[in-house]
Amino acid sequence: MGFFGKKESEEEEQQGQEAQGEEVPAGKYDEPCSLCGKAPTEKKWMGQYWHKKCIRKAKKAAKGMM
Repeated sequence: MGFFGKKESEEEEQQGQEAQGEEVPAGKYDEPCSLCGKAPTEKKWMGQYWHKKCIRKAKKAAKGMM
């Protein structure tokens, strides 16, 4: 079911399920992430390798400590 009550077609539902099955998209580096430990990663930040999603989480957590 969509945001405003629209029903998705079966094709769209299958595509959505396939996208959810893929945990991490192909990355630039073949190194494990500093936060979650999964490889491959997209960014190098502060001398470590990160997923974009994990960088956002770490920055928000650090911001909350200040």
